[in-house]
Amino acid sequence: MQFNEPTFLFLFLPVVLALYYSVPPGRNVVLFVATLLFLAWAGQQTVFVLLGAMVFNYVAGLFVARRRWWLVAGITANVVLLAWCKYAAFLNLPLPHLPAPPGLSFFTFVAIAYLVDVYRGDAPAITHPLHAGNYFVFFSRAWAGPIVRYRDLGHQLAARPVNRELFAAGARRFIVGLGKKVLIANTVGGPADRIFALPANELTAPVAWLGIVCYTIQIYFDFSGYTDMAIGVGAMFGFRFPENFNYPYTATSIRDFWRRWHMTLSGWLRDYLYIPLGGSRCAPGRVYFNLVFVFLICGLWHGAAWTFVVWGLLQGCFLLLERATGHKELPRPWGHLYVLAVTGISWVFFRAATVPAAVHDLGVMCGINQATAVSDGVRAYATPPVLLALLAGIIGSMPVVPTLKTRHAIHPAWELAALTVILLAAIVFLAASTYAPFIYQQF
Repeated sequence: MQFNEPTFLFLFLPVVLALYYSVPPGRNVVLFVATLLFLAWAGQQTVFVLLGAMVFNYVAGLFVARRRWWLVAGITANVVLLAWCKYAAFLNLPLPHLPAPPGLSFFTFVAIAYLVDVYRGDAPAITHPLHAGNYFVFFSRAWAGPIVRYRDLGHQLAARPVNRELFAAGARRFIVGLGKKVLIANTVGGPADRIFALPANELTAPVAWLGIVCYTIQIYFDFSGYTDMAIGVGAMFGFRFPENFNYPYTATSIRDFWRRWHMTLSGWLRDYLYIPLGGSRCAPGRVYFNLVFVFLICGLWHGAAWTFVVWGLLQGCFLLLERATGHKELPRPWGHLYVLAVTGISWVFFRAATVPAAVHDLGVMCGINQATAVSDGVRAYATPPVLLALLAGIIGSMPVVPTLKTRHAIHPAWELAALTVILLAAIVFLAASTYAPFIYQQF
């Protein structure tokens, strides 16, 4: 079940909210039962895999404090499960098929962070099984994060505020996220999918550039839209989740980009991988190795394909280059262009089916490879709705709305009207278009 499905919007969420606010003493029970139903929608087998992993990490957490053996065993078990479900074929491991639950990569990082924090004494172990269930697999962030650490969420599991202001803020955030996904990401995702599916001999440079521009907008609004919806749903139930995006396309360096893009993942990689490897406290050669290795793991975490490996290595190499030059950022306009060029090239590998296909697409974009067959031109893909969505995406990628709110007080009635228009338009689009899952669900 997805946040942008009618079943979730008009049945699951309203019913769960009604039950949640009807039985104050049993709110955690309502959330956990709702999560089980939400997960069961993906298939019975995947539910058992995820619940088994949840029970294991709950038990391991009870024994891991200051016990290195339990920590090593817990991390190993989580990594082995992830490798078995997602990477057995990629690594040519002769293992029986084990279905991969959606969002298993996110679950694994959440579980490892929990065990490490308990081992270090940075967070207490979860003693209540119901709290463990609502922490590890709460449906609001089950598929794609944000990656919430127990030390930031634990106190909210026992008691959390229930008030009109937080609920209203959550509803507003959810509607914005729904609009990002349905009105922008899905609209530009259509031409992006068709362009990346073109035969190699039919791809022209203008069409290739349009494809990567569309995908650059699509992936940001798809994932940040999911995050907005996850944070919004959490707020409607009284939770406060950390932010995950801060206008990453306004960055002026790749280092700055990763401070703004998927911030909970960046923080996880820093605290649980980069720093334990030695971080920046080592000799320069080791620091460079740490950077590249961390982003190699980041690429593999996204998927079992060489395209993700190359994407991660590209990010790591540019971070290495920036560190080797003393993190001297370019002047703002040139820095923006540099970041957009690097991320655009990287997204080609992230989106392409194979590394050779990505290399060919880049060759077309640079004018090296030429089309040898007649194909549709840019006008076939750049329809008025697509151009409008691209324009909205470009504006929405910059802090235009927050700036307007800061400099010019916006009357609540205007904000309510805008949210109503977004919600109604999203519902109309959902009714008229085919279902499009979230990109990060596969991770």
